[in-house]
Amino acid sequence: MTRIAIAAGLANPILSPSNQALAEALIAEGAEVETLLWNRDGDAAFLATDLTLLRQTWDYQRDLAAYAAWIGRLSARGARIDADPRLALWNNDKRTLAEVTEAGVETPAMASADGAKGADLAAALGPRFVLKPAVGGSGYGVVAADAASINDQLAEAWTEAPGRPFIAQTFLPEIAAGEWKVMCVAGAPAFAVRAAPAAGEFRINSRFAPTIEVAEAPAPAWEAAERILHWLRVRFGQVPLAVRVDGVMRGDVFICTELEMTDPDMFLNLRPAAAQRLAKAAIALAEGA
Repeated sequence: MTRIAIAAGLANPILSPSNQALAEALIAEGAEVETLLWNRDGDAAFLATDLTLLRQTWDYQRDLAAYAAWIGRLSARGARIDADPRLALWNNDKRTLAEVTEAGVETPAMASADGAKGADLAAALGPRFVLKPAVGGSGYGVVAADAASINDQLAEAWTEAPGRPFIAQTFLPEIAAGEWKVMCVAGAPAFAVRAAPAAGEFRINSRFAPTIEVAEAPAPAWEAAERILHWLRVRFGQVPLAVRVDGVMRGDVFICTELEMTDPDMFLNLRPAAAQRLAKAAIALAEGA
């Protein structure tokens, strides 16, 4: 029987609804599934499986060096992982989002926020911008600022994400209309959700209670996801089994705000067919197909 590990972390040891849906789909397809924690369970436990899925290692941001060492050890010892470690670690740094423009997809203007003057950021990014840690997730350390408030806001952000480099991105008012998230499974777009922020909020991470609904993505969003997947194949020689492309619409233009390839929430509980598709692809990879 094919043995598959769903990698999680100490901060989130219980599978999310999406990853539980994937686990159930894997079992339905005949696989044996185990949830293992990257920062608790030994390498041997992962090496004893046929495939490790990087689905819920969301606390890697707290100790990126340890995470990089863990995934590097597994790869060096021949473990099969659903995303190439080099690609996963590249994607963990949000500064690499700027490179997505090579795919012909627009991204928000970005600058380093460390030691930057508010006036300089305003000149480069516009009157309002978003501060966020270069390595982070779940909205921790993400705040909006302007030239006058940058020092206070950056100090506040540091309390949630201490010791990390920070970036600033142009604030996109289009977020008020919702962010599109295109789920790509086994190398192709599968479905999309629209995430609308709560009243008075611009962050759409789950802890800020956005409204999530499955919806048909605008054609430019779908096309942008396809271009990004093609670019990944050309540049890196592979596409992870699960990729999520996030962004907002500005008129007829899709602006990619996030490219998630290491452990994105894929909302598989909202689309069982996509969970089944990902399960089949994972089992094929585990079996060397």
